[in-house]
Amino acid sequence: MSNQRYRFAAMAAVAIRILVALGVVGLIVWSFRGIPFDLSRLHEGLIGAKEFVLGMVPRTAAEWAKDVHYASTLKTALNQTIQMAVVGTTLGAVVAFPLSFLAARTTSLFRPLSVAVKTFLNIGRAIPIMLYALFIVTVIGLGAPAGALAIGIGSFVMLAKLYAEALESVSPGPVEAVRAVGGSPVQIFVFAMLPQVFPNYLSATLYALELNLQASFVLAIVGAGGIGGELWDNIRIFRYLEVGVIVSALIVIVNAVDYASYRVRQIFS
Repeated sequence: MSNQRYRFAAMAAVAIRILVALGVVGLIVWSFRGIPFDLSRLHEGLIGAKEFVLGMVPRTAAEWAKDVHYASTLKTALNQTIQMAVVGTTLGAVVAFPLSFLAARTTSLFRPLSVAVKTFLNIGRAIPIMLYALFIVTVIGLGAPAGALAIGIGSFVMLAKLYAEALESVSPGPVEAVRAVGGSPVQIFVFAMLPQVFPNYLSATLYALELNLQASFVLAIVGAGGIGGELWDNIRIFRYLEVGVIVSALIVIVNAVDYASYRVRQIFS
């Protein structure tokens, strides 16, 4: 009888996996059918894109000199962009850190509380960061503080989820050991869980910083300041040489942050 139950359970598990796989394939097919690609239009668009890219490349000595001079004026905007990303990531991580303790199902003292916190975080992630920025701009006005706060909210709802999931994947052995000697929930978190999840916390935070650098460029559209404002203004008036300078600066910044994040992870791993 037990063998029959085992075979039935195994067959049911296989059937569920097949259904899930078919559902994923169906979702992909449905998505591609809903967004048809017109290759003829794509060809025409690539021709226009080529002209756009070539317009960002200086061809004469005068244009090179103009780009160098323009790059020297971007220091303040670049600094503001980096500062927005760093401040927003820090604010989000500081708030997400304690809340992840309540959101993780393995650490919450009251299971419905964990469900409520995760539902709150899901609602927060469903709202685009641009909408947060628009709301904050109406409250405190235009500028970098609005951008930093919007990035902070976006970082908070993302990092709280990632932190909680890291907590849920910890090895139960150290947790049970601390609990067996009468450790409080805070002590369990500090001495049994945090050493296990710290590398994941660090990796998630650094990844959020990289994403927030990109978000700070886009938030300039709603008046959040930074180099994204310069980029948007130059695109609107078709100053492609200046756009090329800004794009080059952004590429350098993102790669520098990625390398720095890699080195930091190596140090603490």
